[in-house]
Amino acid sequence: MKELLDSRNQNLWNEIQEKYNVEFSDSHNEEYGCFTQNNNVTFYIDQNNLCKDSFTHEMLHVYLKLKETYIGASLELTIKGNKTLSSIMSSQLIDHMGNCLDHVKMLPIYLELNFDREKFLLDYNEYKCTRDELAMLKKYYKNGSTVNLQAVDAYIGRLVSIFADPNDTFDYSRDLNELKKIDLLLYQIIERLFTHWKEVKIEDRKVFEDDYHTVTFNFHENMKKWISHNRIRV
Repeated sequence: MKELLDSRNQNLWNEIQEKYNVEFSDSHNEEYGCFTQNNNVTFYIDQNNLCKDSFTHEMLHVYLKLKETYIGASLELTIKGNKTLSSIMSSQLIDHMGNCLDHVKMLPIYLELNFDREKFLLDYNEYKCTRDELAMLKKYYKNGSTVNLQAVDAYIGRLVSIFADPNDTFDYSRDLNELKKIDLLLYQIIERLFTHWKEVKIEDRKVFEDDYHTVTFNFHENMKKWISHNRIRV
């Protein structure tokens, strides 16, 4: 634990230990991870790269659950409860969205604890929207006025990655303008999802103002409008 804890993250570790039964397991992909179930949490650690920053990242995932903020699970239930949405948005995308929404709340705490921004994600230095990806979306997203449903998953994935990217040296303004032209309504819905989520407090929450269920409910209502606008049937 001396390689994973110091004065910056000790209080976070103590708070997690008070609530959860903690276990450690070796990572099989050289990445850090965590899995929580009820009051149990398993941290997956890369023994060949003991890193306080990476461990703190995983603890912050658990911290959000400790604060009873389950945005990822709420989003999954919301999407899978809608036949049309669940046919358009893959399980991989839903997991990605939940993870990225977590990151939006985690990053400010991580930086406040004085951990290295560049170690927040393994792909920190990877640009989240390549020229080829953007060109493919522009070419295949629509056939005339009909949306290619297979491209919607990729479109949302690009937006989510950009909106949650912790690398503040990247300038996505040009890419976002191009993505906005492809599907303005869907762009606005994903943008609003992140804006609304950022407004929700984790600490000192107010009952009606800071309910993460409202975030996913509004997202669902907005996606229903998008479905209606595009006359999508499954």
